[in-house]
Amino acid sequence: MENIYRNIAPEFKTIDSIEILPSKKHILSNNIPVHIIDGGSQEVVKIEFVFDAGIWQQDKPLVATLANTMMNEGTSSLNASEIAEKFDFLGAYIGFSTAKHDASVSLYSLKKHLSETLKVTEDLIKNSIFPEKEFNTILTNKKQQFQIEHQKTNVLAKEKFNELIYGKEHPYTNTFSISEFDTICIDDVKNFHKKQYTASNCHIIVAGKVDEAVLNQIEDLFGANKWPQENKSDLFNYEIKESEQKSAFVCKDDAVQSTIRIGRKLFTKSHPDYTGMQLLNLILGGYFGSRLMQNIREDKGYTYGINSIMISHLTAGHLTIVTEVGSEVCKPAISEIFKEIARLREELVSEEELTLVKNYISGEMLRNLDSPFALSDSLKGNLPFGLDNTYYIQFIKDLKAVKASEIKDLANKYLQTEDLYLIVSGPKECEEAIIDRK
Repeated sequence: MENIYRNIAPEFKTIDSIEILPSKKHILSNNIPVHIIDGGSQEVVKIEFVFDAGIWQQDKPLVATLANTMMNEGTSSLNASEIAEKFDFLGAYIGFSTAKHDASVSLYSLKKHLSETLKVTEDLIKNSIFPEKEFNTILTNKKQQFQIEHQKTNVLAKEKFNELIYGKEHPYTNTFSISEFDTICIDDVKNFHKKQYTASNCHIIVAGKVDEAVLNQIEDLFGANKWPQENKSDLFNYEIKESEQKSAFVCKDDAVQSTIRIGRKLFTKSHPDYTGMQLLNLILGGYFGSRLMQNIREDKGYTYGINSIMISHLTAGHLTIVTEVGSEVCKPAISEIFKEIARLREELVSEEELTLVKNYISGEMLRNLDSPFALSDSLKGNLPFGLDNTYYIQFIKDLKAVKASEIKDLANKYLQTEDLYLIVSGPKECEEAIIDRK
């Protein structure tokens, strides 16, 4: 038996390279690609069915989300209660999610029950009936949630920010009025499901204890001509219409705090500057020890928290700084944010700080890739870009090579004050905080 010395701290090590459990690709007889991550010690599997059925593919608001959500509300052979009872009894979990470019159905199951749980999942995907009574209930709940969310300054500021950098009608903005809840009908949802949830719009990611028997069960239920309809998704193309208006105020007079958003449109994760900008973003506001957190929260006490975030969609991305502050400190908080951005443009980051954030992001990456299920989530995000998880091996190499001078160059290239959008949402007295930008 191995001796464990708990009074001796583990040896400190830095991460110079990483090894990642590789994925394999299998093709079903009807050409559905199956990406396999075989690993782990437990007799469990996760099977995620990913369809071209996201917000990008919908022709009116709400349709993609409702089609995905409602697959759990009943099929031609099972009602919602019976579906929930079956998964509970078999110790399985079924999840649904809708994103900008796709929608997923994820099954987590013990291998010994996979034949039963996979059959119910097949029934949900192919034979959902979308009952009208449940549709009306879900729509009412979503309408109420919409009204509640739009009382929040962070929601109002986010919508305005996305509208300015992508355009009001772009799927990455995804804003709509409350009247849309009264125009959508159940046939819109049924038609979207019939058109998008097909074999030719699907790929599958399997993780966990994956063997020949698991693949045979997937082939039996989802291979060959075992789909009720066949249709390839239309090609959708949306033009980004970035606004020339660089500042905006969204009034919310009864708000206790105001929300500040500062940022700009950027690029996707396949861009050559992406790794360096990730590092820059981390230094600026990407972790608890960041410059913005130290200045705005710890030193000035203007806010409880402040973050900067980089988002990579499939065709574009953006960087945004987000915080909520009291009305009386809105203007000085904005001033301090721009000062920190200017520091990045004008001063070299110290080697100590640069090493710290490189170690931080490397450790976070390892933590996010520590199991077959976590790797399947990462693979799902990489596949649309034509990448697999070996992307992270190169990312670590590129990260280690970034120099302080490159961070300064990137700040000067992408974070000039006149290129940044500033959005404030809050009480009327906060409007003066953006007047200098107009």
